[in-house]
Amino acid sequence: MPTASYTKVTAAIEDLLESANSGSDQWAIALTNTSPASKVFTTGTTDLTTAGGYTAGGANVTTTSSGMNASDFVLVLTDPAVWTATAGGFTFRYALLINRTVTQAANGTVVAFWDYGSSQVVAVGETVTVDLDQTATVGVFKVT
Repeated sequence: MPTASYTKVTAAIEDLLESANSGSDQWAIALTNTSPASKVFTTGTTDLTTAGGYTAGGANVTTTSSGMNASDFVLVLTDPAVWTATAGGFTFRYALLINRTVTQAANGTVVAFWDYGSSQVVAVGETVTVDLDQTATVGVFKVT
């Protein structure tokens, strides 16, 4: 799997600062073919539908740590479950970081996303692992 570039969803910054408790909120990773047009996340519409080994809504992740590291706040999350393609497989380009606790619509807020640069075709039997940074100095995101 190629390296992906990280982009924050600017519209979600206010939600993070006013409504989120990053250390105790429920976070998830979802896959999609469309660059997020807003912070609103709707299962099966914003992300892929359930098919070919992917389940709409993505996969929850666990908070490993959150807090200050020197002068930065850092959130570290576990990697989501591995998706294994079944009959027909699936294709995606973006992995979305979703805060399920701070909801904009029914299913959460898109806080950021990783762009893989082109569509990634996942054939039957192949797997997708979104490898999140596990270091306490970088994490999934940090606020300086």
